[in-house]
Amino acid sequence: MKRRISEVSKLAGVSKRTLQYYDDEGVLVAERSGNNHRLYDEEMLEQIWKIIVYKGLGFELKEIRQLLQGFLEEQKEYLELRIENIRSELHQLNEHLELISFVLKHGMPQVPEEGEGKTYVEEMDEWKRKISI
Repeated sequence: MKRRISEVSKLAGVSKRTLQYYDDEGVLVAERSGNNHRLYDEEMLEQIWKIIVYKGLGFELKEIRQLLQGFLEEQKEYLELRIENIRSELHQLNEHLELISFVLKHGMPQVPEEGEGKTYVEEMDEWKRKISI
């Protein structure tokens, strides 16, 4: 059964313009009727569901296009890489939380004195290591 864009838009909870954009970007290429209306079958509804899930997982549309075109093994590798990236981001965010909490509690660290042979960036890196211990 083929469905028109207005019905699919309501079912999916996305605007007709979003579906048109997915088509224009080649992420979800809709079939066209004789009078050029976009038509969607059950397989395309499954693709829309996957797009919505991947968007919910934080993927960008260009990444989603690759995920949809890839084989199952490639998709698995892509998801594992995403997990690794998120873990790295979480580590950085936790470090920022620690540093911000320290500054709130103890104030801004002193400006390093000249002549110690270190740049401000090197001093900051050393300060971050001390706080993280």
